[in-house]
Amino acid sequence: MAAPVARASKQQAAAEGLGSNQKAVKYLGQDFETLRQKYLDSGVLVKDPEFPACPPALDYEDLGPCSPQTQGIVWKRPVELCPSPQFIVGGATRTDVCQGMLGDCWLLAAVASLTLNEELLYRVVPRDQNFQENYGGIFHFQFWQYGGWVEVVVDDRLPTKDGELLFLCAEEGSELWSTLLEKAYAKLNSSYEALEGFEDFTGGISELYELKNPPVSLFIIRKALRAGSLLACSIDVSSAAAAEAITSLKLVKSHASSVTGVEEVDFRGHPEKLMRLRNPWGEVKWMGARSDDAPEWNYIDPRQKEELDKKAEDGEFWMSFSDFLRLFSRLEICNLSLDSLSSEEVHKWNLILFNGYWIRGSTAGGCQHYPGSS
Repeated sequence: MAAPVARASKQQAAAEGLGSNQKAVKYLGQDFETLRQKYLDSGVLVKDPEFPACPPALDYEDLGPCSPQTQGIVWKRPVELCPSPQFIVGGATRTDVCQGMLGDCWLLAAVASLTLNEELLYRVVPRDQNFQENYGGIFHFQFWQYGGWVEVVVDDRLPTKDGELLFLCAEEGSELWSTLLEKAYAKLNSSYEALEGFEDFTGGISELYELKNPPVSLFIIRKALRAGSLLACSIDVSSAAAAEAITSLKLVKSHASSVTGVEEVDFRGHPEKLMRLRNPWGEVKWMGARSDDAPEWNYIDPRQKEELDKKAEDGEFWMSFSDFLRLFSRLEICNLSLDSLSSEEVHKWNLILFNGYWIRGSTAGGCQHYPGSS
């Protein structure tokens, strides 16, 4: 009887709108408003018992208690790190995302891409929170998990080393939304070392293109960006030792970069397709053709060059589409669903959702040659 009861419960929850962005499931039963008010009334800052500020929150392996990387870590609140912490300063942008000690570049690329879509960003990062009004040391975020939105509550105790934030941070040191978002995502995944990216931020579905033999064209990329999809790319390595090695043209191997735009320019009387990318590290920037001071810019209309400069922010760079296909190994496109976007300005993907259950001996996984695996 367990399966029918579970099925009926899930159908009732869906009918009540539970799991929608407006009525997200409360992760571990924690309700943000209730907890914030409780601690405001008590005059004590929140200490989250479900994700305590201690070594297991980092992980048990590379970031475990015996790892050299985690020696000397102190958990501090933002008010202990800077005199006037801010949640968001001047709007959330892709320059608010800088990599720390944790090499989670795919997560950084996902968060940076998220800022390109303000509506989606503020679904994941609710704006009803700050360090000034009703501050109780508690924040909340929403993620897409298994077909529905989940609200995750965290306190604002953050891992630091030598007085600096250990992991993801903003260029503006007092701006904390991205740092707290990372902590909430770490809580959802049990630790900081178990982080992934795109789909949990968006409710979307990812597709992967291998660029060595690409079934991909600029048309697909333009269509994806126009549809509000989030895109990231990377360069493969042959060994772990080569990870994050920097090429002679200043591209970082095994490191995710966000694809933020496409354009077409007139170059010496012929159309040339360009890609705009962003490296989450920011300071490591493409040095090949179409880089900031490359001579190719002398052969296009100065007005068009000025317009392209306006569209590129710090850490972003342009390269030709042909160089992109030649130098990068793979492209990930996260297509957003109807639940992720409501704007009429984008061409959204269609979504059909089927709810079902694995039944042992019937629909459960496994191989027909090995009945015991079902």
